[in-house]
Amino acid sequence: MHKKNGFTLLEVLIVVVIAVSVAAFALPAYKKTQEKNKYMAAQGILLDLGSAVRAVRADMSSGSFPSGSSPVQVTTSWNSTAAPANEITSSNANYELFRRKYMAPIPFDSGNTYKGFSFYVCPQGKASSSNCCGNNSEVIVCMQNPSLGSASSTGGQYEKAKFMEDGTIKRS
Repeated sequence: MHKKNGFTLLEVLIVVVIAVSVAAFALPAYKKTQEKNKYMAAQGILLDLGSAVRAVRADMSSGSFPSGSSPVQVTTSWNSTAAPANEITSSNANYELFRRKYMAPIPFDSGNTYKGFSFYVCPQGKASSSNCCGNNSEVIVCMQNPSLGSASSTGGQYEKAKFMEDGTIKRS
């Protein structure tokens, strides 16, 4: 009786087809998981920023934070490790407190994003349609990542979120 060594071409092809099929099903699920993980990490930063802005606003005796009528993008220049220590004056005290105490722990990516998300502090008590504040005066801080829009594997489910005045987070 003759013993056969190796595999036939048919057996090898079957294994390859099975491997490709498994990869075809696993890749979209992996991408969705990656998007969700980035969103959850950025949502933690959103929660920290929202709580910080609420704390600064509660400590203020007058004025608004941030001043103006448009949302202010949170950038690496707000991060105390990336920016010089400015002298604290009556006109910049709220900004410097926020920058030094709350911004230092945020590990921005290169540029002004964290995990691809941009963050905006919405004007106090003003409804602004700019960026992700969405014409809602109850929004304190919002985040968005346009690359996770409707064309992404999650259909925009993790593109935006808002930290509201009552301390809740709403996905846009």
